[in-house]
Order: sequence, then structure tokens, then C-alpha cells
Amino acid sequence: MAAITKGANNAPAKSRTSPRVVGLIIDTSDMMQECNCCFKGLDTPYSGGQNATMTNSLNHARIDGHLDLAYLAMQGIDLESNSIDRARYGVNFPALVTGEFKIIFATLFTEVGCDEPWGYANHMDVDAAARAARLQLRLYQGLESRGVIRIVRTQADLNGWNSPGPIRVVILMEGADPIESPERAKWWFEQGVRMVGLTWAKGSRYAGGNAAPGALTAAGRDMVQSLDALGIIHDLSHLSDQACAQVIALSKGAIVSSHSNCRSLVPGNERHLTDETIRAISARAGVCGLNLYGKFLANDRVATMDDVVRHVKHVREVGGAKCLAFGSDFDGGFTPSDCPARAQRPEDAPHIEQALAQAGLTSEELAGFQSENWLRVLRASLPKN
Repeated sequence: MAAITKGANNAPAKSRTSPRVVGLIIDTSDMMQECNCCFKGLDTPYSGGQNATMTNSLNHARIDGHLDLAYLAMQGIDLESNSIDRARYGVNFPALVTGEFKIIFATLFTEVGCDEPWGYANHMDVDAAARAARLQLRLYQGLESRGVIRIVRTQADLNGWNSPGPIRVVILMEGADPIESPERAKWWFEQGVRMVGLTWAKGSRYAGGNAAPGALTAAGRDMVQSLDALGIIHDLSHLSDQACAQVIALSKGAIVSSHSNCRSLVPGNERHLTDETIRAISARAGVCGLNLYGKFLANDRVATMDDVVRHVKHVREVGGAKCLAFGSDFDGGFTPSDCPARAQRPEDAPHIEQALAQAGLTSEELAGFQSENWLRVLRASLPKN
């Protein structure tokens, strides 16, 4: 999620639960019992390049490393509709299919100090944070039960990933406050979570965030070990500089940045990656997902496709081509018009790839950006079965 606040001030006016979301929750009522929580309804706030290269790229299936789909659904957006308001919203399943995105990382996003369905009052309001994330988890599980998506849990779930069929979803928790304790990380893993960022912008019980500086807490250190033991991928996006350095130093598992850009190109914003962090991610065979929010591509002016290319080339120069990846964050608290022209929706991916090819990326490097680099991370991290 891009914006500093995703809550009521930035959420679209429509916040009522769509009938499809209600249906998903009803279809997964067995999950509610297993979660041992009382469902109060989603409306109830919780307290608490070249032509040859271009042809190749057009035929290459893609992976997006960061999409807040459950967050969008909780605002009443029908993720399966062909008639959403394209001025306000850029991403849903038909758009992803048109853009040939075969795997996406879909978030469980929760926000502290927010009275929306994805919110909870404060960092100690553990039950409310967990409840908000479980609602989103059940939404994904409901979509899977109806054959709309397939959740990626093991390496076997990657077999035939670019074949016709449901979009594959890797569940990413954006902010770890919903994990009640380091010991409870195992339950979330069993439910399908395969990547965790310890915090969103505002910080968490486990780590400082880019808008709330601070170190890892004692529980955060323990959480890093628990995630490592389970093989859960560490997402460095949104961590404060201090906490980011600590996760890199303490963790043994995979590290990535799902949706962050280059701080050297947008100076003054701790939200993005220093060259040192890019090099650390590269050294651990991770990736840096390109975020397409305009304000994260250029300071004090409207971002263009040239800025998209600048960030990708900088990551390649600092960390190497195997770091390149897509992590659009489409609709993560912003609208398509907040992204550069011709880089506003999943269907625009070929325009981005054409610009990168014209800037000198090879067909092999483009394939890495499109999917191969994310696949490498997943194959190295997921359990075999």
C-alpha cells in the first residue's frame, strides 16, 4: 500500500460491503469456527523495446508482487466484474487476466488507528488486528473454494503456473500485528500465508515503520526467527531503516521488497530502498518489486514512463538484473491517474516492457522482470508439498 494513510480519509466513498463479499464470507463459515472468532460483518468497524523483444514479452506470463485485493473488496469493489469504474480503480481479476498476470501476491492489509474493517485501534489491540486479517484471509479462501483463484502453498502449486486456469495467489501479510505472537506464526502459515512484512508505515508491535521510526522489538526479533523456521519470505517494504537493517542481519530466509523503489531517485523518503539495501537483497537472491505509484517514482512533479525506466535501470545497476521484479501496488490507496501514463493498469504491462526493451534491457532481463525472478524466490522458499 502506497499512501501513508489507507483509512477513512483516503478510502473511496463507497465502503459498504458488496453482495459478493458477503457471499464469500458466508461460503467460508467453517473458517469462522476454526478461527474461533465472532464475525460481526464487514461493515462493522473494529475498535481498537525492440519489436522482436516486444513480441516475446507480450507472450510471456507475468507476476505482480503486491496487490491489495482484499482491501479493495472490503470497500465494496467487485473483484470479478467487467464493469468497474476504470477512472477510480485499475485492478481486478478481469484486468489481471487481460494483462496476463498468472501469479499475484495478494495482501492481508491491516491499519492501526483506523476504524475501517481493515483497522484496529492500537498495537496492543491484538484480537482486533487478527480479526481484521482473518476476514481478508477468508475472502481469499472463499474465492479459492469457488475456483476463482488458487492459493500457492507449496512448490507443487507452481507447476503449470502459466497455463490456463485460475490466477494463482501468494498470500502476503502487510503488517504483522495480526500475528498474535511469534508462536502463532505457524497457524497463519497453515492458513496459506507465505510472505510477511513486519509492519506497514505506522509501525507494529514487532518493528518500526517508514512513518514511525524504530528498531525491532524483542518480540520482533523472535518473530524473525519464527518466520525463518517456517520458510516464510521476509518483505522489507515499509520497514524503518533501523528495523530493515536488523531484519537483514538477523534473518536466514529469503528477503525481498515487494513494492518499493529507489531512494536515490526519490530522496527524502524512507519508504524506499537505499542502494545498500538493494545490494543486500541481491546478495540474498531476492527481488525488488517496482511500485508504480507516481509519487514514489518522482518528487514534486508528474511521473512519466521515463521515471519507471530510471528506477528499473537503477536496481539493475546496483543489484543486478536478477533483482528486477514487478510489484505494482495498483489501487493501493491511489487511483490509476496517480500512476504514469501507459503504466496505470495491469493491461499496461506490455507498454512498460516495451519502454524497458527500448532502454536496453535484454529479452532475458525482461523475462526476469516479468516473472522469472519472482519464480526463483518462490521455488527456493516454498515447501515442496
